[in-house]
Amino acid sequence: MPPVNWGQRPSKKAAQLDSFVKQTQIKAATRRLNLNIPVSLHARIKAQCAMQGLDMTEALTELLEERFPERTALK
Repeated sequence: MPPVNWGQRPSKKAAQLDSFVKQTQIKAATRRLNLNIPVSLHARIKAQCAMQGLDMTEALTELLEERFPERTALK
């Protein structure tokens, strides 16, 4: 493994790659959803997400997507 140069700034090439990735990510329109949940549940969600390195919004969106799948054309 090459040595890490902590004092150095990222190369221009790295900055260009970061910029390219940010530009290519498609962001869907979003809506804010406010929920009243018990403090203990919020604490459990937050703790589990932190331990797993997950973003709470992404984790809860995934759960909601599983529970409420997008329906295709009605028959």
